[in-house]
Amino acid sequence: MRAGLFFTLQDVGPANLLSTEPVAKVKIMRGVFRILTVCSLGVCFSAALEKPNGAATADAGAAHQLYDKLNSLRVDSSQVFAVKNLDLRRPAFHLTFTEGRMAFLEPFQGKITGAVFSGRGHILLIPTEPAEKASIGRFLKAPLLDETINSAYLRFDDDTANELNAALRNDHADPRSDAGFAMEWNSVVATLNRWHSLRMMADALSARPIPYFYAEIGGDPSGPFDLLVDQRREESVLVGQSKTVEGRPVFDFWASFRPPNAPPMPNLTFSGTAYSLDSTISPDLDLDGSASVTLRSAAEGERVVPLALSTNLRVESVTLGDGQALEYFQTDPAKETADAADDALYVILPQPSRAGESFQLRFTYHGRVISDNGNGVFYVGSRGDWYPHPADRNDFAQYDMHFRWPRQWQLVANGTKISEKESGDWREGEWRGDQPYRVVGFNLGVYRSETVESGALHIDLFANPTLEQELLARFRSGQATDEIPYVGQYDQRPPLRPGNTLRPAPSPAAILKKLGGDLAGAAQFYERLSGPFPFSRLEVSQIPGVLGQGWPGLLYLPTFTFLAPDAQRTAGLSAASQQHFTDIVPYHELAHQWWGNLVGWRSYRDQWICEAVANYIALLYVDSRKPGDHPLNTWLERYRNDLLTKLPGSDRVVDEAGPLALGYRLDSSLDPRGYVHVTYPKGTWVFHMMRMMLRDPRAADPDARFFAMLRSLVETHRELPLSTAELQHALEKVMTPAMDLEGDRTIGWFFDEWTQATGIPRYKATFTTSREGSSVVIKGVLRQDGVSDAFIAPVPIYAAQAGAKPQLLGVVVTNSPETSFRFRASFAPKRLTIDPEMTLLCQQQ
Repeated sequence: MRAGLFFTLQDVGPANLLSTEPVAKVKIMRGVFRILTVCSLGVCFSAALEKPNGAATADAGAAHQLYDKLNSLRVDSSQVFAVKNLDLRRPAFHLTFTEGRMAFLEPFQGKITGAVFSGRGHILLIPTEPAEKASIGRFLKAPLLDETINSAYLRFDDDTANELNAALRNDHADPRSDAGFAMEWNSVVATLNRWHSLRMMADALSARPIPYFYAEIGGDPSGPFDLLVDQRREESVLVGQSKTVEGRPVFDFWASFRPPNAPPMPNLTFSGTAYSLDSTISPDLDLDGSASVTLRSAAEGERVVPLALSTNLRVESVTLGDGQALEYFQTDPAKETADAADDALYVILPQPSRAGESFQLRFTYHGRVISDNGNGVFYVGSRGDWYPHPADRNDFAQYDMHFRWPRQWQLVANGTKISEKESGDWREGEWRGDQPYRVVGFNLGVYRSETVESGALHIDLFANPTLEQELLARFRSGQATDEIPYVGQYDQRPPLRPGNTLRPAPSPAAILKKLGGDLAGAAQFYERLSGPFPFSRLEVSQIPGVLGQGWPGLLYLPTFTFLAPDAQRTAGLSAASQQHFTDIVPYHELAHQWWGNLVGWRSYRDQWICEAVANYIALLYVDSRKPGDHPLNTWLERYRNDLLTKLPGSDRVVDEAGPLALGYRLDSSLDPRGYVHVTYPKGTWVFHMMRMMLRDPRAADPDARFFAMLRSLVETHRELPLSTAELQHALEKVMTPAMDLEGDRTIGWFFDEWTQATGIPRYKATFTTSREGSSVVIKGVLRQDGVSDAFIAPVPIYAAQAGAKPQLLGVVVTNSPETSFRFRASFAPKRLTIDPEMTLLCQQQ
């Protein structure tokens, strides 16, 4: 599972721009603004809010009054203009209102902050980056947005109002009263305004406002889509569209980028440096919490602090360290589906922030993030958002946790346990991080436990003696699954088919000792690859369902992992699913102790690195344990087949959902689970290809260069984020001359093709043979398709002969659809084989 932020998109659906049904428009707006809130690289205050929550404060709720005024703005019916060829230009786009009617919203603090348009117009947007041109092409069948429009809703606090007014004056356009036009728009405006009010309020409160422009555009033929230009985002320009696929809402990111001439993004971050968390869990599983969070500001002049807290936990108070009550805004669970993308919390500071200052916020909150799965098995949801923290979570901080819970249960948490005691019907315990963590978590249940010591590593393992109710029912009915849920899938239950086996249910606690020994062996293996185990101890706990997760020093592993092979078969798992839960999940999550918890990622475009490394070294470990079974090659072949599988109802294959660098943007109408379907299989292959290129079969340790690169990255990026560019630089430090395919001493060709683009090459070799003395000359042509004409790859070609292992003839470096080759051999082959050793992600005709 992803070691970091979890997000989904909910309740996003298409609707007509001028629909009078507010819910339809709300669904459209939720998509883009949840993403801006949760996934923006910078700070974005566009909240997924139906209505803000917050107590009255010392300044009598001034921020809420400001928010309400922004929400209440409507179309000024006395200022409706007939427009013709009215242009609005930005570095990223050109918007023309060819003919129609336009009106401004009522002024706010003497300024115009919005406008609406109905009529005919045109928009042109051309991304500058090749990857973004390819992205927009996947959705629009062209590398640009060039479309007729019929309506637009605009919100802004940049210079748009002055530009539009100047153009109207130049055209001698006079305003007219048009109550009908205003009425037509006002129901839509009333719904849309609140999605922008927090963002605009942030600028209104800031000592240094940052320009903002948004347009909801009625396109022809694409339908309504969103256009955003916001300098608070690292990628300041975003254009995309909400859709629904098989009842599931998704958001298609057509393009997201920062124009070359855009000003640098200001540093707007608030980083957590210390957390003191106090939580009481009641017998009915409610959680009462208080948190003291020390934040350091890199932002200058900001008053809105963006945080995350599970929407299932309702904030009751927010104060400064000195007790001063603060205003806050929180997602309303009555109006939103409770998922992590809704977990938005915004705190209003009494004074603008100063760069470099530290301050303390104190919170109290109440709610339920734990559910009862039956038989004493509990599910802790919101595992990363059960306490308030900065939304981007790129900081490492000190943690101190205190829990109070019913004495009949056990509680597991990461960090060092300082104390635990019983008091009547309750237990109390304190845990403290022995080093900075990115995230902390806990688990709870009726557990049995085992301890495994391996050198300096101490492993405590916890599992329930009985199965959760749903799995117990599945086990007793002998139901089965043929689908492998990738590591990282959330809310994904294996599909079932009837079975006919009935046996006594196993205990997940029965294999704790063996599982602990296997994890200890994996940790020793990983230390060779990634350096010493990063934390003082490891807690391993069972969690219902099929997901796995690796927090610092704490693993959440699915119940299936705690079942012996015969019990997995009885429960109905297919052979492939058994291998998934036994051979990948526990070791993948263990690998996140280094990759994800010690080394982070710089942006959503780089998160694939930690997932791919974790998955690949997990397979290396399993391969080392079962060399005769070749599990690495088995999984590589499965992953290749997965990437080449056609998407339902489409001629596209999974790989065409987008390149690795798109991160969460891979979840789209092309493939609603694109992130999972692409990141794990393709990312694993990318690291395998790196290892194969660096490998020296003649050396005592053939993989020395690859392992040295991994260790170096851990050493240089300890408690730091890692980018794809930095990974490329690390690979270039150890690259061999054979990898310099373009003669520039870089490996840019590899990252351009495998992380920034899609495509899996397909090869076919035709050849002739002739005798030259005692040797055979093999001449031929290697044909390459399925990728761009300029695709470069080192393709190993082998000569096959009956009854013998294929013999390597040499490597052909492709750079066009057809590449000639000439080899010498000691025999005339019957056929040529492309890469039988699986060093390259490719397919053969």
